[in-house]
Amino acid sequence: MNPSGKAVAILFSGGTDSTLTAAMLQENFEKVHLVTYDRFGFHATDNTAVQTKALKEKYGEERFVHTFLNVDKLFQHVSYENYFENIKKHGLFNLSTCGLCKLSMHVRTIKYCIDNEVYFVADGANQAMTMEPAQMKPVIDEMKRMYAHFGITYFNPVFEMDGPEDKDFINKSNAKLLARESDYSVASFENEKTPGFKLYKMGLAPSPNVKGSDYDKKRQPRCFQFIIFNIFALKYFMANKTYEEYTDLTTKFYSDKIKSMIKLIENRNDKKVKEMLD
Repeated sequence: MNPSGKAVAILFSGGTDSTLTAAMLQENFEKVHLVTYDRFGFHATDNTAVQTKALKEKYGEERFVHTFLNVDKLFQHVSYENYFENIKKHGLFNLSTCGLCKLSMHVRTIKYCIDNEVYFVADGANQAMTMEPAQMKPVIDEMKRMYAHFGITYFNPVFEMDGPEDKDFINKSNAKLLARESDYSVASFENEKTPGFKLYKMGLAPSPNVKGSDYDKKRQPRCFQFIIFNIFALKYFMANKTYEEYTDLTTKFYSDKIKSMIKLIENRNDKKVKEMLD
């Protein structure tokens, strides 16, 4: 899929995947809205300004709009709405912190698009992050239906690209996740099918594989709440279930959540909802 138009909004973290998405889509869209999210628990959100500057210098200042949006109240609502009912139906999937965080970003993105008349949304979702709900194809399909409900096309330009397995953080132990950068040496291979290699060839990265490096960390926000998700997904669920079971149950959980979020967005002019979305 290679859409084009006047404007596209990108969920922008400043990392390899979202930066490549922005670099690719500037070819097909007149204006690229880089939307970065902040909430309690995030650190160094302003790091994203580094890659924003690089994109503007390479492709033109006027091509990009960088916006920071806070989702504190929305994230709390997404996490705890119908909580006891969801506990009964979905159990510990309510601890799917990373996926719920990303869902709150998607909900706020829809509001942003409605307000700014943007009809296309993209992100850096990549198939290599196999455990992360928002990067699972079945969950992404549910997200696409949510966007389509509001007349918006959501797509993932780098999803099919390879991801270096040694940099797939979700498959590391909790101790390794908190290790110093020196534990993550840059991979010696150069896989031409990875986002990192393409970004390097575009002149927007110093190496074909910077994921996990000190360079990478200085260009995007950090959040350690994913450890809760990691404990749930790997230490609890995957200890006794298959990945297929995990994917199936994850999709069912997010399908229910997304139905609730559609209703929330439809009621965006309600005073209480407006406070969450503004």
